[in-house]
Amino acid sequence: MRDNLREADWLREETVRLLLRHLPTAGDYPSPVTGMTFFRRDASEHVSNCVYRPQVILIAQGWKSAVVAGQKVRYGAGQFLLTGVDMPAQARAVEVTPGKPFLSIMISLDKGILDQLLMETENSQTVGGVPSALGVADADTRLWRVFHQLAELFDAPGDVPVMVPLYLKELHYRLLTGPLGGQLRQLYLPGTPSRHIAGAISWLRENFATPLHIKELARRANLSESVLFRQFKKVTSLTPLQFQKQLRLQEAHRLMVTEHMDANSASLSVGYESPHQFNREYKRLFGQPPLRDVSQWR
Repeated sequence: MRDNLREADWLREETVRLLLRHLPTAGDYPSPVTGMTFFRRDASEHVSNCVYRPQVILIAQGWKSAVVAGQKVRYGAGQFLLTGVDMPAQARAVEVTPGKPFLSIMISLDKGILDQLLMETENSQTVGGVPSALGVADADTRLWRVFHQLAELFDAPGDVPVMVPLYLKELHYRLLTGPLGGQLRQLYLPGTPSRHIAGAISWLRENFATPLHIKELARRANLSESVLFRQFKKVTSLTPLQFQKQLRLQEAHRLMVTEHMDANSASLSVGYESPHQFNREYKRLFGQPPLRDVSQWR
């Protein structure tokens, strides 16, 4: 059968068969590899509100639709989505049919591995591409081979201590040298404006509930206010204030749905001072007022 298919297609089909054996029902499944999660969905789902960390998501079967920091993306079997920094997102599996569940693999990026590879390849690779934190591309044979090897660790947990460091280093290398590698290099190569923006985003992610002062954020990023504003929007497609608002609203949504917090308490927890402003901005992002939206989720 392998002779009749491109190797990438064969690897994808083998990965699908392996995942179906280990993911018997819909859900999120941890793996033997730290930072790696498998997903199965048996029906098209409602939009899930979350924050994408620096990560790669590979689709083995099915389609996914997402809005990441305001950018609409749709990607399916054989493709991967790469986010280089924290990004507020709304995503869902779509067009799931009976007998053909949605299957995907998510792996968190390791900054230490990226820094090491950038040092090792600094003179052999050029920095190019648009400095965007988000991208979608087709997975080639070499990338599929790494994902398939990682998935096979389900059946060989004894190999994890020795093989995982090798597989993860190769995975990060394939991402850096693949079609989205230029974007990733700009975000992590020391000295680039995008690397400074990545640091500013990390700080915002940890301090989104505090009032945002552009002058202070620019100081932390070691950039002028004008360069910060311009580069921030290139990387995320949002202004710093819009980015902070989405982080606040995503966290408020989580607090109301999973922690059963009321809307007023949630809005105060994420930094809003005006319930009216919170309600207005929540409806603008999620399409419904907080109480109605949360009631449907519960």
